Amino acid sequence: MVVASYALAALAMIGAAAYLIFRCDRFVSASTMLISFLLLVYGPAYLLYMLFHLPISAVDKQISQSVHFPEITVALNLSIALMFVAVTAGIELVNRLMPAAVKSTRDGLKNWSHQPLARAPSGEMWLLAIGFLLAAFMLWVSYREHHLQILLGYLSVPGDEFAKIVYRQQNGGSRVYLFNLVTGTVAPMIIVWAGLVAWGRRSWMLGAVTALLLAATILGKLETLNKAPIVLFILQLLLVGYLLFRNNLDWRVCLLGVGAAFLIFIPIFMIAIPGMQPSEAFEFFYYRAFDFSNAALMEYWGAIPWRLDHMWGGNLRVLAAIVGWKWQPSYDLVSDLWRSTGAGTHTTAMFIADAWTDFSYYGVGAYALVVGVLCRWIDLTFLKEGKTALALAILAASFLGIYNLMISALPTSLVTGGMGLPILVAVIRAASLHLTRPRSDGGTSRQAALR
Repeated sequence: MVVASYALAALAMIGAAAYLIFRCDRFVSASTMLISFLLLVYGPAYLLYMLFHLPISAVDKQISQSVHFPEITVALNLSIALMFVAVTAGIELVNRLMPAAVKSTRDGLKNWSHQPLARAPSGEMWLLAIGFLLAAFMLWVSYREHHLQILLGYLSVPGDEFAKIVYRQQNGGSRVYLFNLVTGTVAPMIIVWAGLVAWGRRSWMLGAVTALLLAATILGKLETLNKAPIVLFILQLLLVGYLLFRNNLDWRVCLLGVGAAFLIFIPIFMIAIPGMQPSEAFEFFYYRAFDFSNAALMEYWGAIPWRLDHMWGGNLRVLAAIVGWKWQPSYDLVSDLWRSTGAGTHTTAMFIADAWTDFSYYGVGAYALVVGVLCRWIDLTFLKEGKTALALAILAASFLGIYNLMISALPTSLVTGGMGLPILVAVIRAASLHLTRPRSDGGTSRQAALR
């Protein structure tokens, strides 16, 4: 059964790759980024981890020596296979339900590389106001919390990496939740959107506000004292820069993206950890990006249901509050089980981990289906208009949101990870169109009759 489960997982990965190559349009979009991310982190890298790298930690060793390890392996392999199948099914479902939107989106993407950035017809003043308010708020919080001094203090910490970790745990990150939300997801999207509108309309005032917001965002991301936030922001901007000129998705673009991540991450590792060699930085990058992510999945499947029961909705805070259950997040339960750390350490994993915790295979299939549907809906809603500032901003936000899906739960990715921003923009845009729509002909006829 173990061998058969590996074969099924491998077939699901091959099927997802074939769907990406032969069924999806070879353009950068939310749905193609989703499948690409899944294949990159939880495709062959997952099989390498399971078959050759396991165990990579004391927890891994404890799980691999468990009497339930064969059953754990089968359950995890089947869940990975189900995830790939459900994601592609969700994308295909939206394609079947919205054929007209599929055609217009395909036409817009085919002409993407040959058309200039569309000039925004309106919205400059709204972006100016939003950008200024966000920048003012972020700079005020940074001033009150002494972010610049904290960053300079981190760079001057003597000693090894352990000393820097202690300093980061004590001082890194803002205590203001709204600041973290804005810095992490909202500000980057507004920077792209407002910056491109300022460029297209030659608005120097909007450009200056965007530059101010960019400076506040960079400071806020650096002040977390973590490497990932600033690197991901750079990758977002690089993605936008690429999409400004062309939109093709092939093996060369994927290789270029991975290479860019290496070239950005490795120097940062070497700066943060004095004495680290490039080969050691490369190994550390692979460990953090691939083995660590898959090991987090193993911790969830090793715990549930062999040591902890499925929660059947108790992991969802809203549902737990409605029903009257005591809410305790799965990342605390799993961490407490393996490390007995209390509230000091969390164990987070990709979005199907929480789905498995709550609803077993039903949750894995349902969550993956929803993610596929959402990403394809984003494509058909925003990319059918071609190369616009809003489309580029949405793709940048989707890139970050999909990354967060690889390391956190679906609700977290929607609320604080960026995946919910396209939904919010679509709702605001629909409400704006409704409010500015001219009155019906009946109202016009009555006014004419009164004259």
